[in-house]
Amino acid sequence: MRSKIASLSAFVLLSGTLFCSCDVPVDRGVFNPAGAEAAKLVTVKISSNMAVSKVDNQPVSWTRPDNNYSQVVKMSPGIHVFEVSYNDGATWTLEPISAVAKLVSGNEYIISHSINGQNISIQINTSKNGVEESALFNMKSLSEDDGPLAVYVLRVFNPTLISKEGNVLLSNADEDILFEHDLIYRKTNKKTGKKTEGRYAIEMDFTMGGRIYFMEADLSLLSSEAFLERDFRQEAQIIAIPVECDGKTVAYRYSKPEDFVERQDIYTITDFQRLTTTVD
Repeated sequence: MRSKIASLSAFVLLSGTLFCSCDVPVDRGVFNPAGAEAAKLVTVKISSNMAVSKVDNQPVSWTRPDNNYSQVVKMSPGIHVFEVSYNDGATWTLEPISAVAKLVSGNEYIISHSINGQNISIQINTSKNGVEESALFNMKSLSEDDGPLAVYVLRVFNPTLISKEGNVLLSNADEDILFEHDLIYRKTNKKTGKKTEGRYAIEMDFTMGGRIYFMEADLSLLSSEAFLERDFRQEAQIIAIPVECDGKTVAYRYSKPEDFVERQDIYTITDFQRLTTTVD
C-alpha cells in the first residue's frame, strides 16, 4: 500500500500507533451500509494528517482542513477498501492510496503511515495482548476458505477493477451479464434478445454476505462517481447475493425484486483478462 510522496523534509517524525494525549479525535459517527448489529461494529481511528476519501468505492469525507486532529469512526466488520491520503504540510501523497483491511468484531484499529525513502506506506493495525498486528489484507490471497464472496471478488470484481480490459462474462442458458471497468454491466436476454445496461456496486461485508446492486441507467448520463453518490441500495432494480462461487461458476440468490427472492441462478464465469494473459 505505497505511494510516491510529493516532497520529503530533511527530518520526518513518523506517525506512531498512539495518539497524543492532547488529541481529541473527531467523531465521524457510523459507517454501516450493510446494517451490522451495533454490538458487532468495530472502532477505527485515523491518525492526524490523514484523510479517507472512499470506503468500498463509496465517497466519505473523513478529513479536516487543518489535519491536526485524529478521527474515529464505527464500522461494520469484514473486508473493506480504504482510499487514504497523507499531508503534514511538508510531505504528502500525490494521490490516494488503496488499502484493504480485514476488520474483526471485538478489535480496535488505527490507520497510520510510515515513510521509507521516497515512498509512503499506509498501515492499518490492531493490538492484541500488547502486540501490534497488521490488518492489511491482500486481495490476491482470497480463496475458498474465505467464503464464496471472497472468490467472487477475486474472479468477478477484481479483474474489472484492476484493468480497463478486464471484462468478465457471466453466462447461462437464459442470459449473459458482462461486467466491465468503471462499474458497468450489460445484460442480454437470450430468449427475447432484450439488452439492458447500467451501473453496479458490490458491498463487501464478509460477515453478513455480499450484495451486488444492479441499477439500470443511461451510461452516458450517469457516471460511476454520480452512481455511487446516489442511494443505489434503494434505487437498484436487482440485488443479487453470491451464495456459491468456486471461480468457475457463481450462484446468485436475490433480495430484490420480490418475485426473484425464491429463485437461484447459476452462471459460468469467463474472465477475458486472464484469457488474454494466458494467450500472450
